[in-house]
Amino acid sequence: MLKQKCSHREIARVIGKSRTTVWREIRRNKDADALHYFEVHAHARAKQRRKTAKAKSLIIENDLGMQDYIEDLCKKRFSPEQIVGWMRRSVYSHSRTVCQRTIYRWIHRNWQARKKLLRFKGKPRVPYGARKNFWQPHKRHISERPPAVARKRRVGDWEADLVHGTQDDSRHCLLTIVDRLTNYVVIWKVQTLHPAAMSQIIAIALRGLPVHTITVDNGIEFGHHKTIEKLLKCNVYFTDTNSPQQRGANENMNGLIREWFPKGKSLKHVTQLDAALAAMSLNRRPRKRLGFRTPARVFAMLSKIPESRVLYRMR
Repeated sequence: MLKQKCSHREIARVIGKSRTTVWREIRRNKDADALHYFEVHAHARAKQRRKTAKAKSLIIENDLGMQDYIEDLCKKRFSPEQIVGWMRRSVYSHSRTVCQRTIYRWIHRNWQARKKLLRFKGKPRVPYGARKNFWQPHKRHISERPPAVARKRRVGDWEADLVHGTQDDSRHCLLTIVDRLTNYVVIWKVQTLHPAAMSQIIAIALRGLPVHTITVDNGIEFGHHKTIEKLLKCNVYFTDTNSPQQRGANENMNGLIREWFPKGKSLKHVTQLDAALAAMSLNRRPRKRLGFRTPARVFAMLSKIPESRVLYRMR
C-alpha cells in the first residue's frame, strides 16, 4: 500500500489499526536510508527487539563494545548527555544507542567502581514529594525522659543510630541499638532510610526484648517515631541537634563497631549475618563497668531472658 502511495490513514482503516500505530511502525522499521519500508526487514527487527527486550535495562553491560566506548568518553570528561549526542553523530548513529538516563543507571549499578566516571558526583536525587509526611507530629524531647533513664537503673532503655560506610552510599548502612545499662547491642543491616521501613526494622530488631524508651537523633530515618511507639509500646525521645554526647553509649559502641566495618568502606556487601556476628562478639566481650561480666550475661540476668536467646539473634 505504501508503493501505491496510500496515506497512513487509509492503511490504518484497511488493517483496522490506529493511524498513529501505522505511523510509528513505519518510522521505527524503515531501512537505514529512511526512505523505504520492507515488511521482511521490519519483521526481523521486531523479532530481534523481542529477544533483547528483557535485557533493555542492562543494554550497556550486554554490549562490551558499547561499554568500553562509553567508558573512554567518560574518561575524556564527557557528560552522559554529551556522550549520547556524540554517539548519535558518530559510529553508533545507525545502530543501537542509549539515552543519558540509561548511562546514569549503568554508573549507579556499580557506584563505587564507576563514580569516578562522572565529572560532578552531585547529591542523590530525591523524587518530588518524597519528603512529604516523613515526620510524624509531637516529637518528645530528651528532657522529657523519666529520671530512671538517666540513672541507668533498668534494662530496656535504648539508644539508636545508623553507621554509614561511605557518604555517597548512605542507603547501605547498619542500625545499631544499644541498651544504656548493660551496653548490650543489636546490629541490623538496612538498605533504606525511609522512616516507614525503618520503624518496622526497629520493631523487628527489638522483638522479644524489654523496651521502655528509645533515644535517637534528629535524622529523618526516625521520622515515624509514633509508629515505633505503637509497635513496641514504648516512648521515643529525640536529642538536641548536633549533640551526639546525649547518646554517649551508642556513640561509643559505634566506634567499637568500626573494628569490623571501617569508615570509608562501602557496606553494600555486608550481610545480616556479618552484622549479627559482630554484635555477638561485642556482647561476649567482658566490660570493666560490668565487673568484667559480658553484656549478654548481664542483660539476660536482669531481663530474665535465656542468654542463648539474647546472644544468638541472627534475624
